[in-house]
Amino acid sequence: MIKIICDIHNAVQNSRKTVEFLKQNSSFSWVGDYPIAIINEITRVKDKETLERLNKINFFDAQGFSKRSYTQEEIKYLQHNIPSVIKSAYCLCLEKPHIDSYIFKEKFEHDRWKKIQDDKNNFKVLVEFSKFDESSTSKYIETTLRNIMRSNKEIPALKAIGFVWIVTLPISTIITDILEHYFFDNHVFVEKGRKICYIAWGKKLADINMRYFVNTP
Repeated sequence: MIKIICDIHNAVQNSRKTVEFLKQNSSFSWVGDYPIAIINEITRVKDKETLERLNKINFFDAQGFSKRSYTQEEIKYLQHNIPSVIKSAYCLCLEKPHIDSYIFKEKFEHDRWKKIQDDKNNFKVLVEFSKFDESSTSKYIETTLRNIMRSNKEIPALKAIGFVWIVTLPISTIITDILEHYFFDNHVFVEKGRKICYIAWGKKLADINMRYFVNTP
């Protein structure tokens, strides 16, 4: 985990395109906009235009369910043309380069989402990114972080691996209490003029305690 954090810290310090820097300068494999969930059932699509676009590419089978395997080209098409039917993480760190199709499975037949699978135990760390301005309150920042973690904890393959939160905000905005509450001493920062970028991490997403709030909910 420490090697991964060092790589991320180096990327944040030296480039505005963190993922691209990591791809070129890390011994691990990195994939930006990693697909983590895909819509499961036709009844979950309420927007008429979205449904028409999906029907044009025969997205659902005769029973109204999406398939479980997607090529990289298919994923890119959905991300760029029908983004509401797919969830993507900012970045995923992998042990080895991803060369196969993406596999998604639902837990129950009528689940809203099919969730990404890690059958080869290739996932190492999930990385998410947030950016805030002067108008963002401490309560809003904490809520955003909690929503990110809660959503990803619902995906077993991500719940079981490390979690990194990269957050950029005005240098005058203090979030040390939030970082220490959820990540203890596991956070570093990079100053960039009037902005500051924190990198905070947990060794396992499932172990990050979300029972209590820093701010009153």
